[in-house]
This record gives sequence, C-alpha cells and structure tokens, in this order.
Amino acid sequence: MNTKKIITYGTLVILLCILFYGLSIYSTVSADIQDPLHSSPSGKTTDGKLLAALEIPSAPQSPDTIKIPDSIVAISSGYVLVVDKSVQKIYVFHKSDAFSKVFEAPCSTGKNPGSKKVAGDAKTPNGIFFATSIIRNPGPPETYGSLAFTLDYPTLSDRRDGKDGNNIWIHGTTKSLLPQQSNGCVVLRDSDVSQLSKFIYLNRTPVIISEAINWVPQNYVPDSKNDLENILTSWNKAFVEKDIKKLDALYFDGTEIKGKKREELHAKIENVKFINKHFALNPRDISILQEGKNAVIMFDQIFAVDGSNAFRGFYNKLILEKIKNAWYVVDDVSISDNAAKHVAAVKTKTMESRYNDDPDEKEVRHLIRRWVKSWESGNMKTYRACYASDFQSKDMDLNAWIAHKLNVREKNKIIRISADGIQISINGNSARASFVQHYHSSSLKSKGKKALELKKIEGQWKIFNEIML
Repeated sequence: MNTKKIITYGTLVILLCILFYGLSIYSTVSADIQDPLHSSPSGKTTDGKLLAALEIPSAPQSPDTIKIPDSIVAISSGYVLVVDKSVQKIYVFHKSDAFSKVFEAPCSTGKNPGSKKVAGDAKTPNGIFFATSIIRNPGPPETYGSLAFTLDYPTLSDRRDGKDGNNIWIHGTTKSLLPQQSNGCVVLRDSDVSQLSKFIYLNRTPVIISEAINWVPQNYVPDSKNDLENILTSWNKAFVEKDIKKLDALYFDGTEIKGKKREELHAKIENVKFINKHFALNPRDISILQEGKNAVIMFDQIFAVDGSNAFRGFYNKLILEKIKNAWYVVDDVSISDNAAKHVAAVKTKTMESRYNDDPDEKEVRHLIRRWVKSWESGNMKTYRACYASDFQSKDMDLNAWIAHKLNVREKNKIIRISADGIQISINGNSARASFVQHYHSSSLKSKGKKALELKKIEGQWKIFNEIML
C-alpha cells in the first residue's frame, strides 16, 4: 500500500511539473506575440528571431505618417535635398499631392562640427543653397568621384555674417566612405551621387544643410509661415502696382536693389500688363524654406496675361533674413540673372546631357535647335512649323511675323544665331525656355536675353510667344 501511494504521489508531482513548465512557455510566447514592438535598438525582438518566424505584416504608411524636416515650410512641387550632419545622411523629398522620400544615402561632411566660418576650418556650412553648375570628372576619382555639383556658398547672408571660404561641392568618391572626413564638402559614394543627379535642377533645387534635422509631420505649420507668405504677398502687390518704393520698404536698410539689377527690375515692372480682368497676377509654383534665421521664397512671378489667357512671367527667388524679430528681404535673384553664369560654368554639351532623361525637355531643346538652324539657313517652311498658329509677338500674328522675317532675310543673306545657357521650365503642356541670344547679320550684331514661351499641341511643342528680357 505504501508503495502504491509513493508511485501515485510521484506521478502527480511529475504531471504538475510538466503542466507548470507548459504554462511558463505559453505565457512567454504569448507576451512576445502581443507586444512585437517591444524590441531591442536593432529592431529585433529579445530573441532576435520571433518576428521573422511569425511573419507579422507591417501596416503601410499613409502620407500623414511621413515626417519631413521643419525647414520645408511649403513646397508646391519639385524636389528638396536635405543633409543631416548629425547622422551623416542626405535625403531627397518630392512633393506632388503629398510628400514622399525618394532618395536616402550616407554622406560625409566636414571633419569639424558646426557651420563653416572661415576658409580651411574643415566645416560644412549650414543653410539653404542651390547647385549652380555641374562638373564632370572634376579631379582624381578617389577624391572627387566622377561628378560634382558646386553650391552657391557663401551666400549674401553668409557674407553679411563675415563668413568666407569657397569650393563647397556635393561630389562623389571611389574610396570607402567614412563619416566626417571631408574638408567642408558633402561627399557621397560615386554610385549614389550619380543617382542624386536625377533630382537636381541647377539654380532651382534647394539644398538644405542642417547640423541636425528636426522632423515634423508634413501637415505641421511653423510660426514663420504666415509672416513669410505676407512678405511674398506684399512683394507681388508692389510689383503689380508698379510701386518700386513699396518694394524698397520690404528690404533691409542697405540691401535695396541697386544699379543694373534695379534697372532690370524697373523694366520688368514697366512691362506689367493685365489684359484679361478675370485673372489676378499672383505668383505661382511657390516654395518656402527656412533654416534658422535665413529663408528663401521661390516662385514664378506673373507679369502679364495675354489675349489667349496665357500667363507670362519669370522665375524669382527672394532671400530673407530675420533681423530683430522681423523678416526682411536682403536679395532677390531671377533666373535670367544667372544665365550668363551658367554658360561660363558649364559647357553646353554638359548642360544638355543633364536633361536627356526628361523627354519633354529633350523635345523642347530639339525644337530650339531646329528653330535656330532653319532661321540661319532661310528654310522658312521649317521655321514657320516651329510656331503655333495663334502665335503673337510685337503686335504681329504668325502671318505678319513670317512676312517680317522674310523681309529681314531679303536684306541679310548671311545670318548667324546661337542660343547659349538654355534654361527650361515645364508645367504640364506649357513651357518656357530662356537663353542668351547672339545674333549676327550683315546689318546687325546684338546680344541679349531671350525667352520663348511654348505649348504642347497634339503632342508637339510649338512657340506661341517670343520675349526679349
């Protein structure tokens, strides 16, 4: 009897032990399944394998959950490059209906922390910059890679702060990329800088360099947004009203537009023309960026609406500083002001290769070459085919324009034309091409800035207006 009791009790103890062990295992696995986000810094769970084994699907991110740098105040369209020195990364954000991150790569910035102040301090500048030229094979590939973009450092605001130095580039390297190893440039792996080039449009794509990015929801509205929008509204109102004194009031003392730039601005203001009263001459394609006490507003400034309701204007950038808790314009740059600089910095062949990936820009460039060649050779049938049937310029329709050109050709047997530093902006089925035109004939030799306004008709680009800037 005693032996039977011992066997019975022993069996019960073993069964209880098995039961408690099973419950322990179940509770551990259950806890991990219910809390899969309770993980190590590496993103794995405590055992490092559970999530992979369970194959728990991740929910897709909605646009509302995508965060952006707070330096992007507003973007209507296009790309923004952002460098975060604290994590040694470069990002590209694109705006269509909402923001999306389209590129991310490691980078290397200056050996020393902080924003650049003097030449040789091995620091990368902080601020809002633009790529002004592209350089193919800039030097030894282990140092510079196969491609480099020059940045417009020091800006006017940098110089006002007493900062100097130059040759700040975004470039590649064929060596192993190490963090914080440059003398001030932003360096990427050579394959990455090649990918990055797809998102850069000279003098248009902003490059924001920050010591550390402050990430915010993309619907975040910074306190500065309203103030900066008010500056743009006031600038446009003064421009449309042809009141240059009101424009001066928006600039910080001593930074008002002077000299040749003032003459050019005055000429643009005098050309303000409002034919169709149903349209307001408001800026279009507006982007606002802020980094610290500096800001940039980019926009298309409309100065006329013609009889066919087509807008005419120019691309403009306002450079602002916050001084004594108020925003002031300290400089403005229109795209035509930079055209000559592009010609000096980049050969035409290099510039054209930058746009080969965009079919519309390629077609517009082909049209401009055909337009120049036909005018030089006197092939008026091909020349006329470059224009839209509703073309208007200098109070002439297409028939009057061709008759005028035939008269010019009869008086000048030899005509030579070149279009240098072509800059193209496209918005849907409308486009604008600006360049420096060199014209040489037996009776006239001239050089000036010109713009062609184009529209796409049945899949083909046609010129519907010509403007001397």
